Amino acid sequence: MTVMLGDLTRLEFEASIRDRLLVIPIGSVEQHGPHLPIGTDSFITAALVDELVRLRGDRIILAPPIPVSASDEHASFQGTLSLGTDLLSTLIKTMVGRDQQRTRTLLVSAHGGNLTAFLEASQPFWIPRTHVLVEAAANWELPADALGLWEPDAHAGRTETSIMLALRPDLVRLSRATSGYRGPLSQVGDLLMSSGIQGVSESGVLGDPAGANPQEGLAILAALAADLIRTFDQVSA
Repeated sequence: MTVMLGDLTRLEFEASIRDRLLVIPIGSVEQHGPHLPIGTDSFITAALVDELVRLRGDRIILAPPIPVSASDEHASFQGTLSLGTDLLSTLIKTMVGRDQQRTRTLLVSAHGGNLTAFLEASQPFWIPRTHVLVEAAANWELPADALGLWEPDAHAGRTETSIMLALRPDLVRLSRATSGYRGPLSQVGDLLMSSGIQGVSESGVLGDPAGANPQEGLAILAALAADLIRTFDQVSA
C-alpha cells in the first residue's frame, strides 16, 4: 500500500522512510504546439508515477506534485508557466537537500528541460533518457546510461502525440497538428539557448506528429515505465 506524505505525522514519516523512498512528481506547464494540451508533460508524469505506485507502492512515500518547473525555452508562447532552472534547483535543494542523509528521494518528471536543475540540485531523478525510435516502439528499450531529449522528436511530435492519444485522446486536437523543426537538436543548440523553441519552430513543435497513434503510445509508455522502475530499484536498493 502506498503511503501519502500528507497523511503522515512526523513520527510516522520518520518510521516509514527507513524502508521507503520519497517520490516527488514534478510537472510542467508549457505549450505543446497547436494540438496538445499545455499539461502534456504533467499527464505523462502522473501516468508513469501511477504505474510506479502500482508495482512498487509498498516501498514508496508519495509527495504532492510540484506542478510548475523549468520551461523558460517555451516562455515566448502563451500559456507557459516557468520557475526557471535556477529557481527550480533552489526549490529542490531547499525542500530535500537539508535532510538528504535521512530522506531518500527520487524526483520524477517527463520534462527533459528539468535536467539541468535536477543535476544542480544533486538529487536522484528520472526523466526520459533517450530518443524514441517510433517505428520500433513495441520492441524499444532505453539504454541505462543514455541522457538527452527525444531527438529529433523532442517536443509535441509523434512521440508525445502518440502517448497523449493513449492517455487522454479527448485532449488531442489532431486536426490542428503540424510539424516543426525536424533536424538534430545539436545543430540548433545555440539558437535554442538564445531564442527558445520559437527561434527554431514557429509551431512550437520539435518533430512531426504525423502517424501518431494510441497503440504506439501505449508501447512507449510501457518502455518509459520499465525504465522508471529500473531507476527506482537502483535508487532504493
